[in-house]
Amino acid sequence: MLILLVILPLAFIIQNALMAGSNITLKQLSSILGVSISTISKALNDSHEISDVTKKRIVQMAKLHNYQPNKIAVGLKSGKTNTIAVVIPSVQNSFFARALYGIESLISETNFNIIVCLTKESHAKEVETFNMLSNGVVDGFIVAVSEETQNLQNYDHFNNVLDNGKSVVMFDRVIDSVNCGKVTTNDFTALSEATQTLISSERKNIVLLTTIYKLNVGKQRAQGYIKAMNAAGFQPVILESDDQQAGSVMVDYLKSNPVDAIIALDTDASLSALKAVKVSGLQIPTDVAVIGYVSERMAHNLTPELTTINQHSYTIGNAAAQMITEALRTKSKEIKQIVVSSTLSVRYSSLWVLTSIAPTIFSYHHFYYLCISEYAKA
Repeated sequence: MLILLVILPLAFIIQNALMAGSNITLKQLSSILGVSISTISKALNDSHEISDVTKKRIVQMAKLHNYQPNKIAVGLKSGKTNTIAVVIPSVQNSFFARALYGIESLISETNFNIIVCLTKESHAKEVETFNMLSNGVVDGFIVAVSEETQNLQNYDHFNNVLDNGKSVVMFDRVIDSVNCGKVTTNDFTALSEATQTLISSERKNIVLLTTIYKLNVGKQRAQGYIKAMNAAGFQPVILESDDQQAGSVMVDYLKSNPVDAIIALDTDASLSALKAVKVSGLQIPTDVAVIGYVSERMAHNLTPELTTINQHSYTIGNAAAQMITEALRTKSKEIKQIVVSSTLSVRYSSLWVLTSIAPTIFSYHHFYYLCISEYAKA
């Protein structure tokens, strides 16, 4: 399986892929063998129109000169490349890096290749990627929609490739109005249940901190929090900020407002929340419980270890790859949607709430881990 990470202009890559090649061309083979290019092509494709003797001669000469057909050029001609574009905002984000690993793990077991393209949250880059690669370079797309595309609500590039018969599977960041396969997580329910967990442990002043409030996933998570707070008769408080100012926004709020729990909706907000509580002279989890979104590895390495809502990004990526490869193999037009349930991984930052964990999202593995840890400390 070939994996190509696109960091150069797409036009440059495609042009050079078409020009690049093998040690010898079909035209050169034709001159050496004294037969037409058409005859060589048919022989290499085991056509019944060519005699076995001629086939053998051509195949031997092709091997001798290390002839390899240009896969992209062949794909442009046949309309099938066995290549899938994975279009994501970034690989620095741990969620997308893990999802990409899930995609690659499944694709590596098939005869498909992937091209990884980074949009850097740009609508223009996303549109350029779809326009360039849909012209016979790839058979389909796995995509997490960029922030700018969601803000502009311009989805023509998705609909155009779908109208042209390409397969598209969106994951995590999806657009409901685009009629394609989707793999998502239960963001609304996960936040509602996480908030209920805090409320059940007598936390009342629960603040939501977010730097992804413009994204659909951020909006869904916020709505889940609002639902749980309203149901308990508590006032929802949502602090929206960019990733640079989230810490200071949280510190300023802590100075003049009672807070006994924080739910942070993304990695930047999670790290900012932990730092803000410490800077404010408060103790975690005694004074303020914190639940956030970071990778499992990062959560274990933080001080204190952070309770997280685990989205299972590897599983999401794997499911997206399974969906598109199945669609391409079977040529199915069925529109499928998969929801991967998040789980609450409880660690020290919200340890005070252990006695009333919501069973639907609690990870018993982490319950056992925490019980053993606390017993060892005693």
